[in-house]
Amino acid sequence: MTHRHTITFLAACAVPALLAAQKPAADSLKARRDSLETVVVTAVRATAVAPAVAQSTVTRDDISRRFAGQDAPLFLQSTPSVTAYSEAGGYSGYSYLRLRGIDQTRLNITLDGVPLNDPEDQVLYFSNVPDFLNSMQSVQLQRGVGSSTFGTASYAGSLNAQSLSLATTPRGGELDLTGGSFNTMRASAQYATGVLPGGFAAYARVSKHHTDGYRYHSGNDAQSGFLSAGWFGDRQAVKFTGMAGVSGTRMAYLAAPESILAIDPRTNPLTDHEGDRFHQEMASLQYTRALSDGVTWTVTGYRNSAAGAYDVDFGDGTIGNYFLAHVWYGAFTALTVREGAWSLDAGAHASDYHREHALAMRPTLNDRAYTNVGHKQEQSAFAKLAWDDGAWRWSADLQVRHAAFRYVPDKNAGIGEASTDWTFVNPKVGVTWRAAPELSLYASYGRTGREPARGDLFAGADDLNSTNAASILPLTRVQPEQVGDLEVGGTWTSGALTVSADLFDMEFHDEIAAIGKLSLTGNPLRQNVDRSYRRGVEGELSWKVSDRVTATANLAVMQARIADYTDESVGVTYHDVEPLMTPPVVSNQRVDIQLSPEFSLSLGGRYVDRARLANDGDARMVTPASWLADGGLTWQRGLVDVRLQVNNALDARAEAGGYSSGGDRYFYPVAARNLLLTTTLRF
Repeated sequence: MTHRHTITFLAACAVPALLAAQKPAADSLKARRDSLETVVVTAVRATAVAPAVAQSTVTRDDISRRFAGQDAPLFLQSTPSVTAYSEAGGYSGYSYLRLRGIDQTRLNITLDGVPLNDPEDQVLYFSNVPDFLNSMQSVQLQRGVGSSTFGTASYAGSLNAQSLSLATTPRGGELDLTGGSFNTMRASAQYATGVLPGGFAAYARVSKHHTDGYRYHSGNDAQSGFLSAGWFGDRQAVKFTGMAGVSGTRMAYLAAPESILAIDPRTNPLTDHEGDRFHQEMASLQYTRALSDGVTWTVTGYRNSAAGAYDVDFGDGTIGNYFLAHVWYGAFTALTVREGAWSLDAGAHASDYHREHALAMRPTLNDRAYTNVGHKQEQSAFAKLAWDDGAWRWSADLQVRHAAFRYVPDKNAGIGEASTDWTFVNPKVGVTWRAAPELSLYASYGRTGREPARGDLFAGADDLNSTNAASILPLTRVQPEQVGDLEVGGTWTSGALTVSADLFDMEFHDEIAAIGKLSLTGNPLRQNVDRSYRRGVEGELSWKVSDRVTATANLAVMQARIADYTDESVGVTYHDVEPLMTPPVVSNQRVDIQLSPEFSLSLGGRYVDRARLANDGDARMVTPASWLADGGLTWQRGLVDVRLQVNNALDARAEAGGYSSGGDRYFYPVAARNLLLTTTLRF
């Protein structure tokens, strides 16, 4: 960085008031407002500033064409290297995604830069925020060690959501009504004011959803709301974002034996009185200021909370009611600097979190068996620097992150408090070469570390006391996991055809790998494995065949191995085995056809190769490979859209996940052929 650029950066940090007094930027007011609103998203996403990474972005148009209330994991499974399943087999409830075979607790999930991963579990339960995608401008899914961001580690990748843009969304409203198979019903209403003469703008949405679920007694009833409001001045902006959801779900977290599914694929081993009800809220307030034409600074404060309870049938007539409640506060700041050939994004974050865990037996819920509390704090900072040199762009990214966990047991547990902490230094470098106007190539390498989740530290237990503490404590028994990730790829465009490819090599140390077993409450159990890897290639193709026909496809081919895995329950060690739920091949295909000015047709297919149910190399214990077809027909006239979607159109039998037990296969089934009809009215 030159002497002049260094002075600019230091002045931006130390004396923002002086820089704010400079002459306003010459760009249009609308463009300035948009840049003020998206500065944090720009700082955390894979952009020209961040090291080159493999990524796919779902746009607002994509959401408008295909969204019908599905949980985000199910909607995003059409992107490269993503697999997903729903416990209920249908569109909503508890659903999960895996990226390159790695579960979503390893994904950093943010909304406008605000971290959404629960600090203890390191997961966002999308069932708590139904209709989430309905209020999004775009969602970027980065694969591999991606760009530094706020919150939990971007270990397998990151999912960065941007809320609907207040600065660019015109005034108007929308009413969505959806109905279909499994008694599915959804109603959603939203309205945006556009930017008013005084610089104020607002957007609001309310939604209600019901489904019986594909599996027996696996449905849910949910409501959600989303609100954003802001004021945009000449060189500054203030924006509030809030969302809230409540969901009552009938539980289906256990897979069913293959032999029973062959008779009735809708079988649910859980009883019809096992359910849950949770609510979750998030609110953030962001202030952004353009300090100069090339320097923008923002600061954000947020609060996240959730609470609820779920029932577990212990099998002897006793119903246990598990209660959870957390409150989480945090703040972060971001700075962007654009000066000639140099670009800089920097940020810092701190948060404080605590969650109460309790168990009571029905019907005496006021008489608790235990109450314990987990506390977690985090502090992190990052800086991303990029430099243009002709056809080359060089970039570097460094993050330092510290996390600390403290456990306060029940007063009658017979043990004392326990605590541990971790510090991670995560570097990334990248280079992009514009080899020709139609060809761009990149390479990047990054390393990152991630601490164990609470469930990993406690071996799936919800409470520690004198009877189990000796087998779990100290909390340092489970090691943090590390990954080094090399990505090499490129994009070639020729007229209407765009092709991109990415080669990746992810080398893990002390990976906290799933072992194919569940805790009493249905959470996956995991343990450290010393060495493992995932290597493969991902490709995407987009071809505008004609003015009326567009074809898209993606393909991921991967080899994944665990060097040595020990099944601690039997004391057997397996060598060079494939990790569970990591299919070697995943592919999506889609053709969109504009049949006439009013009618459009979409045809799609999805292939998922077989996947292991355990880490023991047993070729019999796999989910079968499957290919599913879907289609959609849309009629549009004026301000009215009517869209019919047919999922699993060929009525194929397919299993989206599962596990093995005692030599038997247990599966989560994919719903049989089903339909959704959505009517959209705009005003």
